[in-house]
Amino acid sequence: MYLRYLHYLQSVIDQGSFARAAEVCGVSQPAISQGLKALQAQVGAPLLVRQGRRQMPTELARRLAAEGGPLAQRVGALAQRGPATGSRAVLRVGLTASAALVCGPLLYEAWCLPQPRRVLEMSTADEGSLLSGLLRDTFHAVIAPRPRRFEHPDVVQWPLYALQPQVYGRRRHPLAQARSLAQLAGAAWACVGPSVQGPVDVLTEAHRVRRMPAPRMAVRCPDFASLAHLVARSDLLAVVPHPVLLGASADSVVPLRLAEALPLYSMWLFERKGATPRLGPEVFAGRV
Repeated sequence: MYLRYLHYLQSVIDQGSFARAAEVCGVSQPAISQGLKALQAQVGAPLLVRQGRRQMPTELARRLAAEGGPLAQRVGALAQRGPATGSRAVLRVGLTASAALVCGPLLYEAWCLPQPRRVLEMSTADEGSLLSGLLRDTFHAVIAPRPRRFEHPDVVQWPLYALQPQVYGRRRHPLAQARSLAQLAGAAWACVGPSVQGPVDVLTEAHRVRRMPAPRMAVRCPDFASLAHLVARSDLLAVVPHPVLLGASADSVVPLRLAEALPLYSMWLFERKGATPRLGPEVFAGRV
C-alpha cells in the first residue's frame, strides 16, 4: 500500500473535493483519483460515496485516514530524512527528476567545492511530496516547478529558470518529419510522472489551448534516463525540457521541428522562511 495515498485520502476528507486536495498536496487531480482507486482496491471496500455533487467519505475511509495518516507522515519523514540530518556540513535538497540532472553539478560546485568536508544529499520526488518535506524540515531547500496557486506563510520562493521543452523521437521515427502537433495526433507518448506541472502537463496544455484531444500517455517512466532509453528504442514520443536529460541516448533521438512552441517549463527554489539560507537564486543565475 502506498503511504502517500493515505495522505491523499485525508486531504480529500479535509478539503471536500479532489480539486482542492490536489492543490494542497501539490499534485494533479488525476493523481489524487488514481491514488484513491488504488487504495480502495487494496482495502476492498468503498471509501467515497457520491452525495449530490460531493464525494463523501465512508466510515471506513475516516478510520483509515485517522489511523493511517499520521503513520504515513512519520514513515515518510523517516525515509527522507536519513541519518545525518543535524550536521551543518550536510545540505539536503529535494528536487524533481529533471531538476536533479540540470542542477546537480551547480549544487555540487556551490556547496561541496568550497569546503571538501561538506556533503550534498539530493532526493527526487513529485512537487507535492518535496514541499511537504520542506515544511517538515526534511529538506533545507527544494527545486521544483511551482504548483498552481502555491503560497505558504513559512516558505519563500524564487523563480530560477524557464526552459523551452521539445518533442523528441527516435531517429527515423515515422513521424520525425512532422511539423505540427496536429500531425502527431494518435501518437503514443512516454513521460516521467507523476508531476503537477512537469513536461507532460506542458504537452497537455498545448493540446488544450488548440482544442485538440489530450495526448495518449502510454508509458510513465521513473526518470528521464529510462524515458530517453525507451524513446530511442520504440515509436514512443516524449517531451524533454533540457537536452542534458537525454543522457546516453542523446545520439539516438532527435527533436521534432514543430511550428508550435510548447509552454515554458519553469523551475523555482523554495526554502523555509526564517531559516539560515544555504542556497540562493544567485547560484543558478545565467548558468542553466
